[in-house]
Amino acid sequence: MTVVMSTLLLTRRLGELQRRREALLERQDRLRRSLPEWTFAPLRLVGMSADEIRAAVGDMHKAQDDAGLDAVEGELNRIDDQIEEMENALLTSRTGSIDGVRALLDLAIARLGRQAPSDPSDPFYDYGDARVLRLLEHAADELRGTGVEERRRVG
Repeated sequence: MTVVMSTLLLTRRLGELQRRREALLERQDRLRRSLPEWTFAPLRLVGMSADEIRAAVGDMHKAQDDAGLDAVEGELNRIDDQIEEMENALLTSRTGSIDGVRALLDLAIARLGRQAPSDPSDPFYDYGDARVLRLLEHAADELRGTGVEERRRVG
């Protein structure tokens, strides 16, 4: 029972960290869009002297720091480290129950779903990745159905 609870708690905590990470990525994107226009045009540096380039890069870092991007990136790194630690803990432990397996499968599906484009018109779309994601979703649906049937027999 302890292993099951640990697995479920870890997967729940991972879900929370993933949501925080997504919110931080959105915040990072908003902050980047709010930067001055000159920070988006590094190609304009062509033809500048080394000192001018150093000064421009320094100004760009200062603008990013003033906008709070460094703090957001630091928090993202801390969350990524926590996610990796929890995933390692899940990979090295046994779940011991169907609920634990479901939680792990849902976690894997959510992560793959965020990484694999599902729109065939997307240039990064990969039929194989989309198919693997669909197979995992089908397996999760089957497990959920199995759990319902098991509860009916017990209850």
